[in-house]
Order: sequence, then structure tokens, then C-alpha cells
Amino acid sequence: MDVIARNDHPGTPSESAAIATLRPGDVIAFHMSHSEAWTQLRKGKIQKIPYDLFRYGHIALIVPDPGNDLATSDLRLLQIAMKQAANADAATDYLEGKHWVAYRPCGDLDLARLHGFSRQVTITAGNAEHAYDYAGVLGLRNKPYQPDSISEIGGKFSCATLVVAGLHYSGCHLDAVHRNGWFDIVTPGQVVDSSVRQEKKTPHLLSGK
Repeated sequence: MDVIARNDHPGTPSESAAIATLRPGDVIAFHMSHSEAWTQLRKGKIQKIPYDLFRYGHIALIVPDPGNDLATSDLRLLQIAMKQAANADAATDYLEGKHWVAYRPCGDLDLARLHGFSRQVTITAGNAEHAYDYAGVLGLRNKPYQPDSISEIGGKFSCATLVVAGLHYSGCHLDAVHRNGWFDIVTPGQVVDSSVRQEKKTPHLLSGK
């Protein structure tokens, strides 16, 4: 993937310029220093554990707002974290004040399919008690991460497999997941370091295949 923007200096004019470059399909990889991560952990924010373990602690996908029609959608971050449902609640101003790197995996994505995936996954993975894929995060078995039809969009994801699934559905296949999802911890760094292949997809349908 190509690095197209980074926010190394939150709160400066360069931050707004970096956010302005983003477009649907871009992947946002968040990072913290060791001391920043531990400050959050001491406050009981267990979602910050990956920041102390990996190069990137969280990853999100820029999508058209699934709550609006594609033609009128603003940009949102499709993401999931521990104890949360898959959601696109945050606009790009969520990126202000945070350290992140933006990657662009494919030159052209099927925006209709990306929009459709975002709408559907916030329904199928919309239960905060069950949507986070703890088995996948522990490296046991990642849930289906290569949906080709709306009926194949699953209900459990990690932040990494949510991005992989959304891009795959939109015509951008990543080789981030190994061994068919068995015994593989799919990290955000693994996603952004993976090779990319574009694929032609059939038009997105509201239901079925």
C-alpha cells in the first residue's frame, strides 16, 4: 500500500492538510508511544492494549457515510473495537489530535459496493456484545473475511479483518490473512504491509447474491 498522508504533529496546520487528502477506501493505522498507551491502560481503557504490543494498535477504513445516500455521503471511519459494534459513527474530525498513517491500497474501488458493505456490516455486526471477534484476535480462527455477496457479510470482526473484508467486497483483495484464517493473529501492520490485487466485482445487491 502507498502511504498518502500521516499525522505526526497533531494540532498543527499539517493535520488539516493530511485529513483533506483522504478518500473512500483509504486505510487509517493508529499508533501511540509506549508511555501514551500505558497512560490509557491505567485509566482502564483495555482497548489500548494492542498499542503497546504492535506497531499499530488500531485500524479503520474510510467509507462513504452508510447512513446517507452514496451521492450525498460525507466521509466516515468504519471500525470496530473491543466491546463495540462495527460502526461508522465517526467523521474524519475524529482523526484530529491522534497519531496515524493513511494508506491507499487500490487506485479505484467500487464505491457502491463499499457503501453497501458499510451499511450491511453495521447491521450484521451491530451487536456490541457479540460483534468483536475475540477468537480471531487470539489467533484461533478468524471469521469469514472475504465476502463476495451481501449474504456473506458476517457478524464478527476484529478491526483488521473488518478492513480486509470491506476492501475485498469492494474489489481490492489483500493477502493479509494467512492459513485461511486459522492460527493467525491478523494485526493492523499485517494489513498495511500486505500485497494488493484488484478484482472486478458484480454490482452490489440489496439482498442475496
